[in-house]
Parts: sequence; C-alpha cells; structure tokens
Amino acid sequence: MLRILGDTVQSAGDEPTEWSISTSDVHPRDRFEYWFETSRRVFGPYENRPDQPGRFDGELRHIILPGMTLSVFRCNGMQAWRTKRQAALQADVVHIVVQLRGCVRICQDSREAELRSGDLCIVHLGRAASFVQSQDARCLVIEVSRRDCEARLGPLTRWTARRVDGRRGGGALASTFAQLLPDQTAYLSGSSQSQVKLQLLDLVALALKDAEGDDLVHSSARLASLLRLKSVVDDNLSNCSATCEDLASAAGISIRYANQLLDAEQTSLQRLLFSRRIEKCQAALADPTQSHRQISDIAYSWGFGDVSHFGRLFKAMVGMTPRDYKKKYSLGLID
Repeated sequence: MLRILGDTVQSAGDEPTEWSISTSDVHPRDRFEYWFETSRRVFGPYENRPDQPGRFDGELRHIILPGMTLSVFRCNGMQAWRTKRQAALQADVVHIVVQLRGCVRICQDSREAELRSGDLCIVHLGRAASFVQSQDARCLVIEVSRRDCEARLGPLTRWTARRVDGRRGGGALASTFAQLLPDQTAYLSGSSQSQVKLQLLDLVALALKDAEGDDLVHSSARLASLLRLKSVVDDNLSNCSATCEDLASAAGISIRYANQLLDAEQTSLQRLLFSRRIEKCQAALADPTQSHRQISDIAYSWGFGDVSHFGRLFKAMVGMTPRDYKKKYSLGLID
C-alpha cells in the first residue's frame, strides 16, 4: 500500500505530477519491504540489500515531467544491483545520477565510478549494473530515454559509469542545473518544462565532452538531425511498408546523410531499423503477459512482413531462434 506524503499533485495546467514517501510512519520490520516495493515502481526491477535490515530508513520523492522523471531519494546505506534479465526489460531507459550527499560506487560495463557530492554519471538500465550507497547518501536520479541520450552522445557504452567531476567546468554546470530541477520545474510553463530535458542533456554532453574530448560528441546540428531521424525510426517500427528512403525523407534529410550520421555509431539506417524491431520483439517474447501470442503475430506487429526473414535476422542478432529464445527465457535459462 503506497503511503503518499501530502497530496498527489496531478498534471493539471503547467504543474508536474509529484508524490513522496517516507518510512518514518511505517513499523520498523516493514520499512525496507515498503521502500523497496515502492522504489521498484520508480526505478524498475532491481535487487537490494540494506546495510541495516532491521533499522532501515528511507525517503523518496518522485516528479514526472514531459519526457523525463526526477527522483530524489535517501536511505541509510544499501547495496543494489540489476541482473541481465531485469536489464533486458529496460533497454530504452537511461539514468543520469547526481550525488547530492555522501557517496555511491557504480559499476557498469567493466568500469567503476565513485561519486561524491555534486558528481554525476550515466547509467544505462538496459545493462547489468551494481550500486553501493553510503549510510549518509542522498541522490538525484533523472530518467530519460536512451534515444534522447544517444542522439547527443552516440553509443552509451562509451559513457556509462564514467565519473564527471561536479565541482568545475562543464560538470559543475550540468550538476548545478540538475540539482535545481526538483524545486524549480513547478514554476515553469508547460512549454518550458518540455525544453528542460533538452537543455539538461546538452549540459551533460558538454560535461562529458569536457572530460573526454571533442571527438566523441556530435555537433549540435548533427545532433538535431540524428535525434529527428531516430524519432522517425521509432515511430515507424510497426509500419511494415516504411522504407529507408521514406524514413530519411520524413526526417528531412537524404538517405546518404542519414547513413553518414549513423556511421559514427557503427550502424546504418537499415540496421538501426531492424535492430530496434528485433529489440521490441525480444521484449515481447520475454514478457510473461504476452506468452499467449504467436511468434508470427509478434513479428508482424513490429513491422516484419516475412516471418522467415524475421527468424533469420533474429538468430543472426540474438544467437538463437525466436522459439528457442522464448522457451529458454520462460525457463529462466536467459538472464
């Protein structure tokens, strides 16, 4: 049962939806379970081991804005991790983690980032990761789409679990801006709220550029074109008649320029379209609520007009047939 502190703010007019919880009014034996259950609704499936199970204490504030969410939480120490199987359900989600107090150690993609007050880093929820929070930790987690992040940064594996110093340069700008959001967005108009996400991502890209160099970050004009192109692709995943020429045209660019933009990510427009469709099919095959669906139905619903072609492409990308993938996932043989 969710215990909301104060009134839930509905998305009426220009105000974001917001709610908060605290374990202070919950019996000590139930506090961790209550906080853990609620936090999974916000952060998606993950595992957690508190430092003090019988004396757990935590708070969580959640704000929903156009295109992103903000979550401020604290607890008195924990270890958390996301398995490959849990991560597979959240491939399209990215977290920008800003440490507000204490410290957290984040491990992902064979890298480790230790964040202290003001520092930030990127975590891709679609990949396994682990987190260790200190007992005085307080953290801001900003959730955005992978598509929006990659439009500015390219492949996320370059950037995950890389500490950005929040005390100076681009890191200080990004961190300061992010920390203002939870208390200031309610005063913004609806159109301004929609722009906040883009401004934040630009600052995060600037911070990473500051730390890692210019060559890995796209120019703003290319970013805009790439973001528009990926948006068109995602909007047409279920459209089996969409051609690459159609997609490029809808994004306002030529097919040649589209492939030039994607070449920096070591892919092409056709490969991007097929890989995004395969990802959607994978998620559907792994979803217990869709276990009744035929594989052909899932393939058709995500834009594949030929089931044989879908099967060959799925095996080439995933390493097994759709039928084997569905069976092994249902048996828990795939994480």
